[in-house]
Formats: sequence, structure tokens, C-alpha cells
Amino acid sequence: MTTSAVAERVLEALGDAYRRAAGPLLDPLVDGLTSQLVDVDERVEPTERGWARVFDLDTTTDPAWLGRAIGSKVPGDLTVEQARTFVRERAYWRRGTPTAIAAAVAVLLTGQKRVHLIERDGSPWRLTIRVYTAEVPPGVTAADLKAAASTQKPVGIVVSVDVVAGATFAHMTAEHGPTFADEAADFPTFADATNHLPEEGTIP
Repeated sequence: MTTSAVAERVLEALGDAYRRAAGPLLDPLVDGLTSQLVDVDERVEPTERGWARVFDLDTTTDPAWLGRAIGSKVPGDLTVEQARTFVRERAYWRRGTPTAIAAAVAVLLTGQKRVHLIERDGSPWRLTIRVYTAEVPPGVTAADLKAAASTQKPVGIVVSVDVVAGATFAHMTAEHGPTFADEAADFPTFADATNHLPEEGTIP
């Protein structure tokens, strides 16, 4: 029995008479000879929208290739679904901007995907990416986050990554009041305060 649609089409094209004359070894022979074409066949198979699957972001098995075709280098360690999101967000339209850098990093995060960019951090050429431990999935490292940011950063900018447990002191005072009494009203315990993540929309 054949194992690919390509082999089945070849055997059908050969016709019943040829297949009967060739005998039982024809099927595995055709399957072996066409096995290298299966991947290409799947990529060029027309979708319901009428174009080849490789050009359809929703169905392609290789969104990274599609990203390269339209000018967006997808980080190599993304899953297929993460790569789809990366390309869909069209960071390549905003390459070099804070929005593009944050979007590239956010693809690797979970939850609200908070990404804080600290520009000119110590010098005009340094950029620190701050993310939160609770939103970094297991297996994703600071090096992975840095690599994602580097796909969108301007040339010459040195990127570093800061993975922190909770909100910074500056955030706490800006969003929850400048005094300990103000913060105590929102966070009854020290643990509540130290594990607090910035509210959505309060960081870039």
C-alpha cells in the first residue's frame, strides 16, 4: 500500500494495465521514488483560498519560509504556531522601532506578554529588555529573548535582557502611590507587593 498522495497519483496515471503487468513490487518502488517529493507536494497543494499552501499563513507547515519571503526573519527556535504569530504581527513593517522589538519578544511569552524597553540604558547604544518570570514559559531562556529582540533592533544597538519577578520600584510608586501607606492599601502583604506584575497598559 502506498503511503503518500504523490505515489497514488503516479500509480493512477500509469493505468490499470501497466500496474497489473508490473506486479506487486510496483507500489513500493513508486512510493520510494516519490518520497522526496512529498514535502514539496504538501507545500504547493492549493488551499480553499486558491493559492499554494506555502503562501497561506494559516495552513503552511513552514511559516518561517513565508516570513523570509516577505522580509521578516523568524527566530529559529519558535514553534510553528509562534512563527505564524510572528509573521502575522508583521514586525518587519516596523523593524528598528520599539514596537517591533517588543512584538518580537512577546511572541515567546505567555499571559499578558508584558515587555518593557529601557532605552539608552547607560549609554545611547544600550537597550535593556525587561520581562517577567511568570510570563516566561519553561525552556525559554534569556538568550532566546535576546535573539528574538535582535531580529528587529537597529544596527549598533547592544541588547540585554532582564527577567524580573515583579514590578519595579518606579512602577509601584508611579501606579500605586509614592508612600508605603499608598502601596499598603493595594498590597496587604510584602509578598503581594514583590510578586506584583505591572497592570496591562502601564508599560510600553
